[in-house]
Amino acid sequence: MAGDYAWFREVTDLSKGFCFVWVRRVRPAQVLDRMGAKELERIGWQQMVGAGDGQRGFPDKCYFGVTRLNDDWALVVEDNGELGTEDGQFRALSAGTTLICLYRADDGSGRFLLMEDRGVTLQFDPVSGERPSGRRAAELETTVKATRAGAPAQPDDRMAAAFALAERLTGVPLTQADLRKHTYLFSVVPTGQ
Repeated sequence: MAGDYAWFREVTDLSKGFCFVWVRRVRPAQVLDRMGAKELERIGWQQMVGAGDGQRGFPDKCYFGVTRLNDDWALVVEDNGELGTEDGQFRALSAGTTLICLYRADDGSGRFLLMEDRGVTLQFDPVSGERPSGRRAAELETTVKATRAGAPAQPDDRMAAAFALAERLTGVPLTQADLRKHTYLFSVVPTGQ
């Protein structure tokens, strides 16, 4: 439920925008290969999000970290960038598997995207509360409504509900402690791929 992600409001490092991407059965090194990305270094959570600069000064590149959550899911995290709009990257990442993207832009708009083998299964802006679209939108409507709790009034509550929806679809809860315990392959890829 959305209440399980109340911690999200306390993470000021993500207040300027973020992108979380869950990729099923693709290891972090394979994520980089599929994206055509280059690993720069291995870092911890605070190094990755602490500055909050994202792509500022480098609009032609996306900087992000990749880690392995468990045997089934890898997690891509971007701080304050545009990865959430890179559908070409998402098609490559979702080939033969499942991808979930939760994105909030620095202007406050958002995106929830579920792709299965390059096709859009479910997509909507959780911040605006727009009606979901995609091949399985009708099938997943009950699940979306259950986690969105009737589209909560505050944008942060809607994003917390979108995190809860990602958990329902992946089966993997995500906590602040989980994010902090992982090492990330800090990487870069050109935009528009």
